[in-house]
Amino acid sequence: MHIRRKKTLRQLFRLIREVEAHPDDLASVRELNLLVLKEVLRDEQVLLRHRETQRALNMQLKTGRGSKEGSAVIRTRLKRITGYIAARQDHIFIWKCFGDALAYVYLDRYSVKHAFFETDRPGVKQDAGIISGKEGLQQETNLVLEIIDHGVPAVLCDITNVLRYGDVCLLVGSDPLLFEVKSSPKLNQRGKRQLAKLQRLHSFLGTDSASEFRGRKGTTKRVQLDVPPRDNLNALNNCIAHAKRDGQCVVQPEPGVTYAAIYDKPHFDAIFSKPVGATNAVYMLTGDKNDRAWGPFMPFVASIRDEEYLLDFIDGRLILIVVIDAQVLCDKMSDDEWTVRYRPDHDYVIQCLHRPSKAFIGLSRQFFARAAYEFASLAWMPRLIARRWGV
Repeated sequence: MHIRRKKTLRQLFRLIREVEAHPDDLASVRELNLLVLKEVLRDEQVLLRHRETQRALNMQLKTGRGSKEGSAVIRTRLKRITGYIAARQDHIFIWKCFGDALAYVYLDRYSVKHAFFETDRPGVKQDAGIISGKEGLQQETNLVLEIIDHGVPAVLCDITNVLRYGDVCLLVGSDPLLFEVKSSPKLNQRGKRQLAKLQRLHSFLGTDSASEFRGRKGTTKRVQLDVPPRDNLNALNNCIAHAKRDGQCVVQPEPGVTYAAIYDKPHFDAIFSKPVGATNAVYMLTGDKNDRAWGPFMPFVASIRDEEYLLDFIDGRLILIVVIDAQVLCDKMSDDEWTVRYRPDHDYVIQCLHRPSKAFIGLSRQFFARAAYEFASLAWMPRLIARRWGV
């Protein structure tokens, strides 16, 4: 992954830091919305031109009767065009990460994720796709700007990766307040389905309860976290700073957690102080960034606090690896009554069995992964569960 428009990225970096420091700075919120939208539309236009060329070249291969040499030239061009398309998709993902970061400034990080998933079945909700030429985009943008000008922070959903419901999100309270913007009161079947899903999401966020939510049997309930989140972001950023100077840095901010920041050829013996076994979860963050698979977690543009280090990470000069020893977490949560085990192939990777009552508590794969993607404290997780369920 490589970002071309570095001046724009630096400008967005400074804008999001300004909003973080001063959430009432709505002028920066307004500017960030417009700048991300501008860059997304710019890259979409280039992407669409490349796709048109790609279609034309594929048609030549299917219908043409040229020589083998001519076909080879076309295939070489197709490979190059495919790379161009992927590069523009990378750009769009990065720009939208700043839209995500804006949402995370104001909203609860554990509430934002609900706008990323389907409500009626398991899985991630499909994103908006190409928004260039979208009917109503100008109306949606104007509404966002009007809301901001009236003193309320807001974001256009199409400039985020994570907000996949509605068109506009008001950034007030802890939950995303999403709504559709329609130019006509009449809805087609697709519009009715979208509205039904949005209403189901709002109902869940409003009541903290839903039946058959995301295809799960029974009732799903949402509970408030009793223990404030803790993270190791300072350790991460210090690790990157030392790696920039020395080529590689490996730190263990707490038992069971290892961060590796690498600029030169990695020395894996230092990263893996002991062999990677069945209880070690290894997260290659650079690969997940390259695959545009950061998911509903707080974006890396919010975690990496220096703009030069962020550019290094985006462009591939900086490699980040997180290793979590799940056995450390299991040991912290185990006692005379509770048996706790790590099951990496299950949806609930940390499984807690209360032997006297046979009660079962599970920590989901997604929640456990916050120790890697959001650099959440591993020691914080058992405190949270102990406060809520008495483990």
